[in-house]
Amino acid sequence: ERPYGSSNNDYFFNWMPGAVSRIVRGGGIRGTGETESSIQAASDACKKLGQWITVLPTTPLKPGYEESRHHFFTISNEISELLQEMGGVTHLKLNYFPDGGVARLKVFGKKLPIIADSSSQDIIMPITNPSTGPNIHPHSSTSPSNQLPSSLPYPHPEISSDVRGGVGIACSNKHYGVPSNLLRPTLGKDMGDGWETARHPNRPLIVRKDPVTGLQETPLMDWSTLKLGLGGASEEGISRIIVDTRHFKGNFPESVRIDGCCANPAFVTDDEVCASADTVYDSSHVSKVEWFPLLNRVALTADAEHEFLRENGLIENGRRAVTHIRVSIFPDGGLSRVRVYAPPAMGNGRSHL
Repeated sequence: ERPYGSSNNDYFFNWMPGAVSRIVRGGGIRGTGETESSIQAASDACKKLGQWITVLPTTPLKPGYEESRHHFFTISNEISELLQEMGGVTHLKLNYFPDGGVARLKVFGKKLPIIADSSSQDIIMPITNPSTGPNIHPHSSTSPSNQLPSSLPYPHPEISSDVRGGVGIACSNKHYGVPSNLLRPTLGKDMGDGWETARHPNRPLIVRKDPVTGLQETPLMDWSTLKLGLGGASEEGISRIIVDTRHFKGNFPESVRIDGCCANPAFVTDDEVCASADTVYDSSHVSKVEWFPLLNRVALTADAEHEFLRENGLIENGRRAVTHIRVSIFPDGGLSRVRVYAPPAMGNGRSHL
């Protein structure tokens, strides 16, 4: 088990190199490397090795499909002359807006003698996560998988599991996986065994954070609607929720929010629940389905189980009956599992089914 807010630098570097410095410092220092010292060397190079000029201005890229994956750029004569006046180029700094992936970067030109940089020291990456968040249990830690929260006995059943009748019934996007994968009882075998959405094409070039919450200021999000098994949670409410980002190390969502509703099938169909799920944040939309928050929007981390406990005050409306949940991810990305634990309505003789 690893409590939220731990400050073991070696652990966090091995977990996802460079991520902590990027998060903690608000993007002021970015990058990953084979070692912490390599990150520092790159940072020193950016500061000390001379004048930086823009060789290629901000330029749109196309998706990595076969017909659009190659991009060829020619340096202007003006830039070429300026580079000659500088005496050549030793380093390139590639900037992504806002993030994403590039398979290869190939640069053609005349070779200069290699200039070695011997500067090297450990970089300190302080952790300032609040202590009021979920317990985080990394899959990449030395703890065996049978010590993860989802593998240990718990007083209430996992009513979201497809073994107990849980069903993934709708989503805003399923580019890389379907919502029903979130409900499997086993640990995810790979990213394809989870629910992952396509990257929003209209992401802003500059990502800004809310100064109060520390979360991205973005209207972009994706959602999935899950129907709980065993008649849903009884009026005793949901006691525990686990959000698992197993295998999602660079493409996990920045944050997640979970809402719930109690839909009596005698009056509300699953289709009506799904239709209302697309308008949860639209106050002008009138629906007979009442959605209420279970987890307020909270930051996620890579390749880990995030354990939210009602007893720790992390679950809103924890004493209400719930038949369906809506999982909202910001702005996009992938989840491996979502596990909901509660006394089942069916077992209490008050099933909503």
